[in-house]
Amino acid sequence: MGSDRKKEQGERAGRALPPRTAAPRGADAAPFLAGRQLTRSSVQAVGNAAGNAAATAFVQRVSEEDRGKADERRKRWAERDLARGGGEQAEEFTTRDTPYGPFNHRRGRGGAPFVTTNARQYPGTERTDGRYVREEENQYIGLIPALDAEHFLPLVDALKGRKLTEEEIDGLSDDQCRAAATIMGVANAERVREPGALKQIRAALRRQARPEHEAPEFLNDFPQGRIGGAQHEREIRAGRRRRATPEVETILEASSSSDESTDRQRK
Repeated sequence: MGSDRKKEQGERAGRALPPRTAAPRGADAAPFLAGRQLTRSSVQAVGNAAGNAAATAFVQRVSEEDRGKADERRKRWAERDLARGGGEQAEEFTTRDTPYGPFNHRRGRGGAPFVTTNARQYPGTERTDGRYVREEENQYIGLIPALDAEHFLPLVDALKGRKLTEEEIDGLSDDQCRAAATIMGVANAERVREPGALKQIRAALRRQARPEHEAPEFLNDFPQGRIGGAQHEREIRAGRRRRATPEVETILEASSSSDESTDRQRK
């Protein structure tokens, strides 16, 4: 910016430029545009105002009552998970089998398992870094985009311990089997990091079974899965963060699942 200061002040291409104007925000944007000053600053102001409004709507679309219900439900999931011993910690390198194939885990940072798969286990498949969703060259790749909508409900059942049929497995490519097995390993690791996470992951995966639900939305349904999201639940409990609408909806939708009903019967 400093090296181009003179150009911004009006000496570019021999033509005088208007004085630099700070971009107005919020309520100031509309009167600014009413004067038809369609400058870069005014366009930026509208963008900022629209972005702020969208962000506010993203958080506020659900009621505070629903948000409170989601917080309480998520808290109960964690309490039940802790009472049952939580997820499986990894002390040394171990291989675990799933209906889709094996995954490996070893002790990672904070004691949670670090999950991997390799080309020997899945010959001819693409390497994965274990991310749920990532954007690369204007397309989404990762574990979630690797699967089709019809694959997610069987995956949820596998996470609940149901033995899948051959038909449910045969329809997947080797890359998809590798992705599904990795998700099963990563889901256990998330549960170790934050008790109760597995229940939320299953709910988020059910939403992926809807053909219209895009892969990146998984990270809104399960924010702990974002890069840097490990502190999400702790910040919620500490009152430093509020759950946005997609996460609230995901948690509340889980209440109709069969395992929630079973848990209530056990109490």
